[in-house]
Amino acid sequence: MSMLSGKWWKQSLVGSALLLAILLAIVAIVALAGSTTDMRILMVFLINVIAAISLQTYAGNSGNISFGHVGFMALGAYGSALFTADPAIKAIGIPDAPAFIREAQISFLPAMLIGTVIAVAVAAAIGRVFVRLSGAAAAVATLGFMVIVYTLLSNAEQLTRGSKAFSGIPEYTTLGWCVALLALTIVVARLLRDSNTGLGLRACADDPIAGQAAGVDILNSRYVMWVASAAGAAIAGALYAHYIGAILPKAFHFELTFVLVTMVIVGGRSITGAVAGAALITILTEVLRRLENGFSIGSINLSEAPGLTTAVLALMIVATLTIRPQGLVSRWEIEELLQRWQLRQKPQASARTEENHA
Repeated sequence: MSMLSGKWWKQSLVGSALLLAILLAIVAIVALAGSTTDMRILMVFLINVIAAISLQTYAGNSGNISFGHVGFMALGAYGSALFTADPAIKAIGIPDAPAFIREAQISFLPAMLIGTVIAVAVAAAIGRVFVRLSGAAAAVATLGFMVIVYTLLSNAEQLTRGSKAFSGIPEYTTLGWCVALLALTIVVARLLRDSNTGLGLRACADDPIAGQAAGVDILNSRYVMWVASAAGAAIAGALYAHYIGAILPKAFHFELTFVLVTMVIVGGRSITGAVAGAALITILTEVLRRLENGFSIGSINLSEAPGLTTAVLALMIVATLTIRPQGLVSRWEIEELLQRWQLRQKPQASARTEENHA
């Protein structure tokens, strides 16, 4: 049966439309009534959602958490930035770069595609090894990949300026680009999730041996999700680079990895969960980073609270895994949550009707 056979894809599109409608309502409210700070938080949130959905596409379907997707974000960010930055700035910052990179200056879309192709090529090259791993081995291996990307970017001074900031990146990321690419990410992720590949992979995520016995091609299914999720992460990285205007390898290291993984763990194993997790963690990190600069509680004044964000996020992961290991939304998508809510309302409505007739 082909990936788009049957009518299952209609539910995927309906669910995607419902989720997008909620996100568009949030975008409209902030755009019309929000402050400049609110708009900045909104833009960061939309980029975070794309990154979280991308990670969820692999982790949520395979059952293997990945600490390496920030590496794909970095490849997308640098791949796009190298081909859009002003040649005059590159001549000063990376004078030893190849001429076709140093002298290039193309628009955002083709540059983003270049960054995405780079990330996908790397994911495809290493994916056959990574998808054979499960559990702790998969987590450690993907963490190692992230460290390798960070190390390479930090030492590739001819291309990236090493550990220094790569600046002069045109700020092409607009609200329109974020919304359009978010819509694309949601639709593709839902189609992959609800396809035979996604259904089979989730069905045997906790017991790969039983899945293989049932005829599920686990390795190829994981590989598809791995490569697709790398593409989404690269898109998020390109949007980030062209929103901030300057990047450095440290931006794609442990801190961002920790934040992204927290979004997926707290949200749950669904695309709706990834969105919910991204919303909660984006707002929480904004608040915590302001508190890190100092705050007062009654008569207690703290001038600085370094590490507060990391500590709270760590506590959230522990609390989630202890109290609700399936995450806030669990495996449910938005349309399934609405259906469950409607089913719960029917008995209550029937009870009220009986009381009125009594």
